[in-house]
Amino acid sequence: MPLIKNKFAFRYLHLGTALSIILCSFYIWTIPSLATRVVFKPPGDRVPRTSAGGASRGPTCEINSSNSSQENVTPILPRSNIGLTVAEHPTIFIYIPKTKAKTAFFSFEDANGNNIYQGHFNLPQQTGIMQIKLPSSVPQLKAEQKYKWSLAMICTADLEPDSPFISGWIRRVSVSHNSQTLHTNLDSVANLAASSLWYDAISTLAQLRQSQPNNPALVTVWQDLLNSVGLNAIANEPLIN
Repeated sequence: MPLIKNKFAFRYLHLGTALSIILCSFYIWTIPSLATRVVFKPPGDRVPRTSAGGASRGPTCEINSSNSSQENVTPILPRSNIGLTVAEHPTIFIYIPKTKAKTAFFSFEDANGNNIYQGHFNLPQQTGIMQIKLPSSVPQLKAEQKYKWSLAMICTADLEPDSPFISGWIRRVSVSHNSQTLHTNLDSVANLAASSLWYDAISTLAQLRQSQPNNPALVTVWQDLLNSVGLNAIANEPLIN
């Protein structure tokens, strides 16, 4: 009898050890480690944040320049309203609230106001943070040059002079700025953020979230990153594919 009890005890010991390993693995997967904490370092660049129009159209198509809230279209940018990138065709992120607008007009120009790209696109049916990827047909951004993008909400049949709009800026830096960080993992996101490469950091993190939609650790890192640049009001909003 003592031998049988020992066998059962041995089996339970192995079972307990296996469960401990599984739980530890789950904990590591869900909780970001201190080594991969993402802290954004703002660049020295700063440009005015521009938004206008739509005040008479009602709250569902209004852009309020006085604050950033869940009721307003909001550029996903640091307070400086400019972000750095090493990408030739970066991805731009914009929060779209509940709105009666079905389409939007997007334009992209250089620092001298020369038009590079423009086009209409359908707005998502749900509220959340959408992505606008510059198409490959657009000439690649030049290093150490600034570019301005704008998004206008089309609240009536056509784009009008007083249509509400927002804008943001991009400055492309040399690839050698921090080329070793161009990988899709959380350590890369941390390095990109620490190097002030906002567009690359948030784009890489968005790719991670889309490839691992059930990973709560990535959601936490995303929220922390947006909170760090004052976007607390929309940090919990869904990322729209």
